[in-house]
Amino acid sequence: MSGRSSLAWRIGLTLGGVVLVVLLVTGIVVNRVVSSGFDAVLAAQQHERLATAADTFAADLQRTAGAPLRVLALARRLANSTGGAITLRRANGNAAVSFGTRPANSTHYEQPILADNGQALGTLVADLPARAPDQGFLRLFNLTLIAAGSIALVAIAALAAYFSGRLTRPLRAVADAAHQLGGGDLTARAEGGTDRESAELALAFNSMADRLQRSEMLRRRAASDMAHDLATPATVLESQLQAMIDGVVPADRDQLEAARSAASALGRVVAQMGELASAESAPLLRRAQAVDVAAAVADSGRGLEGLYRERSVTLQLDPAPAAPLVARIDPDHLGRALRNVLTNAAQHSPAGSTVRVTLASTPSEVQIRVIDHGPGISPEDLPHVFERFYRADQSRSVDPGTDRRSGSGIGLTIARELLVANGGRIGVEQSDRVGTTFLIGLASQRRGAT
Repeated sequence: MSGRSSLAWRIGLTLGGVVLVVLLVTGIVVNRVVSSGFDAVLAAQQHERLATAADTFAADLQRTAGAPLRVLALARRLANSTGGAITLRRANGNAAVSFGTRPANSTHYEQPILADNGQALGTLVADLPARAPDQGFLRLFNLTLIAAGSIALVAIAALAAYFSGRLTRPLRAVADAAHQLGGGDLTARAEGGTDRESAELALAFNSMADRLQRSEMLRRRAASDMAHDLATPATVLESQLQAMIDGVVPADRDQLEAARSAASALGRVVAQMGELASAESAPLLRRAQAVDVAAAVADSGRGLEGLYRERSVTLQLDPAPAAPLVARIDPDHLGRALRNVLTNAAQHSPAGSTVRVTLASTPSEVQIRVIDHGPGISPEDLPHVFERFYRADQSRSVDPGTDRRSGSGIGLTIARELLVANGGRIGVEQSDRVGTTFLIGLASQRRGAT
């Protein structure tokens, strides 16, 4: 987005700012430590220098010939070399010799002048500049420190820019892939970096893109299939009615029945779309209660007797276990789910075969198995059986009795939505050339629960 700086720039700027602060703090600390250490060394050198001068003064003062002149000359040289004020005081405290001017910022030193026998001859008093002798060293040291810090800052800024760009490159790749995907390129995919986070981000994006691509493929297929499913009966109905209006065919019972059949097929497609919308809102509409599962299965089977008889398929309900099989579920949702699964089994079973329904229970759920003897589901189609509008392109998508496509591809989706909304589940337990077994699991009603 315009007006916003890039993440790489912000990372580099942040790292540069952190490094600058660290360098400044480090430079200040080092400067203080070196300055204080140098001051201590300087003070020790000054004491040593003044002690040597005091010994020289003591030797000169103990001589009889030429002592005053030598003392004066030595005091003058000392004042000139140190840049401070040098004063010699007698033992009584009176000033004997004084040279130089006391600096504004000075350090005061006093060094006793002792004779060889330890007698006090006087005191050497010095007021010397506090920092004058070390100005050149500290100036050079500070310049060196600033230069080194500046070089380090530039180098670290360059490294920060390089590594921040490298770190954010996978993010830019994901963003580019997202823009391509948003622009309609459903094949766009992202590549993550060597780090775990960007690899996981790219993997999540690619998984989303895969689902979106598959969803779009199913949507297009569904649009084509639904158009076909709606157009065929609509065309038959229109043609039949037009023929009767034109007098081409008589408006007798047979012709009206054909028109009614086409209208019924049209209504079934519309009704299934309504069922899907209703199933998606099942979590909000469910009214769970204790349901006798064996009785619900029997009721669903009786409601489909006409369909099974029409397709010459036998529906076999195995005897239920002696113990009551009670599940907590919305009875209407369970009935619709069972009818969809049993209808799917009938549509994919060859004439003369049997669809078998068995009941069992575990400590946590009631299990219903619907076993047909159709052509089975191919391994590549198994993960998508419950996706809306999905119909395998293999033999199982063809009605064995009419060689036409069977169903609209939403019956099993509706069943799954209804069962999951009630805490249940449905899956393909087994599928091969001799048939398919669907397993429905329903949460058991706990004893004593209402």
